[in-house]
Amino acid sequence: MTSVPEPAGAREEPEGGDAHPPAKQAGRRAAHVRDTRRALLDTARALFAENGFQGTRTEEVVQRAGLTRGALYHHFRDKEDLFRAVHDEVADEVVQQLWRRSSEGRPGAWALFRANSEVYLDAASTNPAYRQICLIDGPAVLGWRSWSERTDGPTQQISRYLNDAMAEGALEEQPVEPLAHLLAALGAGSAMYVAHAADPVEARRQISACNEQFLAGLGVREDLSRASLRALAATEVPSTPPHAAQ
Repeated sequence: MTSVPEPAGAREEPEGGDAHPPAKQAGRRAAHVRDTRRALLDTARALFAENGFQGTRTEEVVQRAGLTRGALYHHFRDKEDLFRAVHDEVADEVVQQLWRRSSEGRPGAWALFRANSEVYLDAASTNPAYRQICLIDGPAVLGWRSWSERTDGPTQQISRYLNDAMAEGALEEQPVEPLAHLLAALGAGSAMYVAHAADPVEARRQISACNEQFLAGLGVREDLSRASLRALAATEVPSTPPHAAQ
């Protein structure tokens, strides 16, 4: 019996007749899941930043993302769960801009504390997504305690800065734990003041001036502090992650 030649360009199926091997199908499904979640997060981020948590409806999120409500609830339990994921992503972008100590320990710990405090105030005054999602809606939606824990429990990090600054001689010896709590409250209050101000840029300038006066009374060795700040200013500015300006 004469065999019929296969038409040119015909697809050759893998053995077993499966045109799409399981591994390839799984890869496509995983990519689809990632793309769907990314679309929901990006869309929700834009709406939360623009309209706030209360002014954003889940129907609007799925419509703008071109998805279904089923897709939304496959990835997130409810609107609060979606907000929590967006909040953590936006907050982490600001954390990624914080200065880190080099292996040689330069610049000093006190200079890093001061510089990183300014990073948060910059975000509060110039980053609309961070201001609305993390500072205005975050405490109300997540609860103050949960919000405080999610914002790095900054008291622990501040305690490390203080211990190192005292060891370096840039700060007078004094009780670390109460001072760390005081400075954490000062930072949170400063950021909140800027976030809720009618003119965030001007509010940021004013609160920075007040903070300078307050911190100057903590027994700071200004000669070491200024030298360390100059060293920090001479280093490369931290890179800004994607979305940070949104």
